[in-house]
Amino acid sequence: MTIHPKYRPDIDGLRAVAVLSVLFFHAGFGVFTGGYVGVDVFFVISGYLITTIIVREIAADEFSIRLFYERRFRRILPALLAVVVASLVVGCVLLPPDSVVELGRSAMATALFSSNIFFYMESGYFDAPAELKPLLHTWSLAVEEQYYILVPLLLLGLARFGSRHYLAGLLVLGGASFLASVLWTPSNSSFAFYLIPTRAWELFLGSVLALHVLPAPVSRPVREALTLAGGGMILYSVFAFDSATIFPGSAAAVPTLGTALIIYAGLGGASVMSAALSWRPVVFIGLISYSLYLWHWPVIVYTRLLAVHEPSSTVLVAMLGVIFTLSVLSWRYVETPFRKGNLLRKPGQLLKASALASLGIIMLGAVLVVTDGLPARYEAFFPESFDTDHQRWDDCKKVASRLDSGKGLCDLGAPDVAPSFLLWGDSHAESLASGVDLSAMEAGVAGSFATESACAPLLNIERPGRRKCEAFNTAVLDYVAARPELDTVILVSRWALVSRGTRYKEESGDPVVLLDTLADESSKESNEQLFKRGLRRTIAALLDLDKHVVIVEMVPEVGYEVPSAYLIAELTGRKVSTLVAPTLLEYRQRNAAASRLIAELESEAGVHVIKPSTMLCDEELCAVVARRVPLYRDSNHLSTFGARYLAPLLDPVFNRVSDAAAHPAGQPPPPSQRLQQSPL
Repeated sequence: MTIHPKYRPDIDGLRAVAVLSVLFFHAGFGVFTGGYVGVDVFFVISGYLITTIIVREIAADEFSIRLFYERRFRRILPALLAVVVASLVVGCVLLPPDSVVELGRSAMATALFSSNIFFYMESGYFDAPAELKPLLHTWSLAVEEQYYILVPLLLLGLARFGSRHYLAGLLVLGGASFLASVLWTPSNSSFAFYLIPTRAWELFLGSVLALHVLPAPVSRPVREALTLAGGGMILYSVFAFDSATIFPGSAAAVPTLGTALIIYAGLGGASVMSAALSWRPVVFIGLISYSLYLWHWPVIVYTRLLAVHEPSSTVLVAMLGVIFTLSVLSWRYVETPFRKGNLLRKPGQLLKASALASLGIIMLGAVLVVTDGLPARYEAFFPESFDTDHQRWDDCKKVASRLDSGKGLCDLGAPDVAPSFLLWGDSHAESLASGVDLSAMEAGVAGSFATESACAPLLNIERPGRRKCEAFNTAVLDYVAARPELDTVILVSRWALVSRGTRYKEESGDPVVLLDTLADESSKESNEQLFKRGLRRTIAALLDLDKHVVIVEMVPEVGYEVPSAYLIAELTGRKVSTLVAPTLLEYRQRNAAASRLIAELESEAGVHVIKPSTMLCDEELCAVVARRVPLYRDSNHLSTFGARYLAPLLDPVFNRVSDAAAHPAGQPPPPSQRLQQSPL
């Protein structure tokens, strides 16, 4: 018969602490700033329980790989598949096509227990923010399932040489995983956060506990001290950690060791902590914790989408009620019948059904991907496709490697015409490229395009710990210097972000910190000071090369996902401008520092300045939609439609480029078009 560990209600209580920490963190309760560590608590518990079962069954010569995975599937798959299907259905109503495509891909990855790999691979600059990823939380389930593949095989292999080798194997692999986490977290936090090589040590910690290599603490004072320390470590992590904590790395040792201390103390008997964790209401939350974890995130995502802004207190209470209701129903009518074997009882039935159900999810996800997110759903709301060129300019990045390989830069404007201008900038240049392309084509001129995400055209200005922007900007300047035929250089960037360093409104993402690669004391200078220095260097270098310089001021940031907000506004009878459109005053305040410098450069150096706000903003609001079509693809980048909408602003630039191209090489342009040289 199958041997199970003795039931411990305090472990279900620990599950309750873990899931409530995650829930309240994701719901936005401010004091739970480190509630994400609840996942780490789950990892230790899972490692402990699974290894306890496997070791006991191997010792009794009763372990079966098939039965092991059948029990795992009974426990995990039914509720998971229900949540995935529900998320797909609701997502197809509320999400824009790009987000539906990602939802389809994430559903496929979830069905294959590889969503942690998927979300790591998809953590790119233009990727949708977490608030639009209903299945993001499944990454932790994928880590556990991958561990469930590894550990049985590991323990079976070690058992051939005797159970005394269990500890050594677990310690070696766990230690290597912990070391990898500590080393990788500072340099590649996404890798360390999502992937099993840097997360497995947390489950290995639970597995080591399951070997009972230490005698159980029979002394009550010792147990009280251990549980008090363990509970304190967990609570400290939940309330003291935040988004600035370098995590996982060594910081993850605090909640995981705290969990291990509580589990270990419980091996010796009761304590005040175990009694509190064994309180029936707490245990009940632990019993439904799996369903609660599954349902909480999709409900939060879709609630935030419907609310557009952060939900009010009333909406939050209603949201929590929905989450708990769905979780109890899922536990009672989905989890329990399958886990107890009341459904699909015959051997092999569940595995076959699981394979078919997973295949069905994969097929549903594939349909959403190959149909580009069912864009026909938008026809009732958007009279035309608003972001047809979203992927067109992606290949224009990695300028240095393109040039080294002889591939050259991307082309803009009229075909079969020698390039006479350059568009240079970050992702905002990429989002404006379709408008530049249209205006240049109508003027009959051509140009080149150099872009790199998160790299403003600021010479020798970089972010700490990297050199990609410096390499990019140096390569672009060298390219311009070697091509006198490039008469005009157009600079585009998210100037407010680099000059202020802060994100806008409810936009996700880390602050931006700048440093001067040529100065030793730049860390003591403000973003505004470094921004000014970097832009002046760029302008001075271009003027020295006798280039006509154009700066495009930043488009108004919105701070909310515009396509999603517009769709929700239409579905709920609200006006998107009332919901998310920034005011002209907000735009001016946000861009004050950048606008001052650009105005100085216009006056001092004759730089040509283009102001999108003159076309997008009236005296009150800045438009986010025109002709019932979104001007933005997300919270701050123009859509293809938006870029083309602004194309007329660029017409004077390319009319001038066309006139300049009409003069033979070496002949100066008319006096009105000559650059004013200025010491910068």
